[in-house]
Amino acid sequence: MKSIRKAMAGTAALCVLLAGCQSSQPEETVNEVTTTAATEWTGDSIEVEDMDDTLDVDIKGKELVWLGIYDLNPTNDSPERSPELALFEDTYGAKIKYMPTTSDKRFDDLATNILGGTSPDIFVYEWRTFPYDISKGQYQPIDSLVDWEDPKWAAVKDTADSFIWKGEHYIAPLGYAFNDTQVLMYNKTTVEEEGFEDPYQLYLDGKWTWSEFVDMMKTYVENHPEEERFGIGGWWSNAFVYTAGDTMITYDGNTFTNNLRSDKIEKAQNVLQDIYRNNLIKRGWIGPESAFLDNSILFYGMGTWAYNGASKSMPEDEIQIVPFPKADDSDKNYVSNKIFSYMWVKGSENGDCVKAWLDCNRTVNYDEKYTEATKEKYLANNDGWTSEMYDIAMDFYDKDKFIQAYDYGYGISTLMSDDLMNILYEGIANEQFEDWVQAREEYYGIVQEELDAYKE
Repeated sequence: MKSIRKAMAGTAALCVLLAGCQSSQPEETVNEVTTTAATEWTGDSIEVEDMDDTLDVDIKGKELVWLGIYDLNPTNDSPERSPELALFEDTYGAKIKYMPTTSDKRFDDLATNILGGTSPDIFVYEWRTFPYDISKGQYQPIDSLVDWEDPKWAAVKDTADSFIWKGEHYIAPLGYAFNDTQVLMYNKTTVEEEGFEDPYQLYLDGKWTWSEFVDMMKTYVENHPEEERFGIGGWWSNAFVYTAGDTMITYDGNTFTNNLRSDKIEKAQNVLQDIYRNNLIKRGWIGPESAFLDNSILFYGMGTWAYNGASKSMPEDEIQIVPFPKADDSDKNYVSNKIFSYMWVKGSENGDCVKAWLDCNRTVNYDEKYTEATKEKYLANNDGWTSEMYDIAMDFYDKDKFIQAYDYGYGISTLMSDDLMNILYEGIANEQFEDWVQAREEYYGIVQEELDAYKE
């Protein structure tokens, strides 16, 4: 079977408030910043206050080494310091040293530096981090760095517990990776001209369902028989399956379970089958700047990183964000959000700097006095966004409105993350299988073999 793998370009991940429930996200994506050279920082336009309560660490003049595909320091494309960087520099007097890598080489570069005794201090949490890279000994546990009794950390303790490996915490949940959250976008002008009810209003009224979604796409195509029209394009089928309220692989803290035979997953896959059999999917890569230019698609599914380009391409219209619809028989909305965290790399002896950096990040996402500055800085660096759309996107992290679904399958092995999970979530929509039963039975045993590797 042909696997589909997409690499995404966008801005650096923005952490947002996380409380309680665990998150999930689809295939391993990369938010790779296409920046020009680092700029000589001359000051923030949007100021951030120093933290009132500091940690008992003295790291003044020290450097925290970050290996990543984007710079955490200001660049010509993102001249505003992030709130967490401002706190780190101004409260503690420490700096970030950037060790650049690329999306293709990042894991190899990490392993090479660890083996060569030149370990960076931090590396971003990736899908394959848990349990694959942790089980390979690439990271250090963070219990010595995090005070789980502190209210800001206690608020995410349950989430951290869902990633315990052999009795220790390795992942400090800082928030969600804002740019990785998958959303549906549509042109409100087009929806109004077609005479459709506004999908976002349907969502607010609790009526945004699978049936409404599919019927709207079918009608859109039927209304234009002489033109090439489709219901949807982009990257979306995995996010749609999550709305069923189940995931392929689950984890109870000890055992990974093969859930391919879930009735909920089958129902979602059957809807996908209906969508592709009615020729509603526009195939191939669709960049955000071209998504709505020719009205060939009604909905565009992609990570929020793409909203900036889509919005700026249609300056006279309003590009709206809406969650993926819920199952017809469900009163709950599910969304898949990627945990955002930094991993403490094996070999790093700079624990105090890592501790302060984690604390600054968590403070920004917990303390309300920093959330407005975070919003202002994001809007300043992404001028396609409006305040209203930003607030709508932030709703995706509200545990009272959405249940977070997390699929541990992406972290089981490179075979799972690079191939199997993409095939399972996208195979029906990509017409790789006749139906879901065929797909799951073909891969059930293969998936189980991957899970059996973690049995003790």
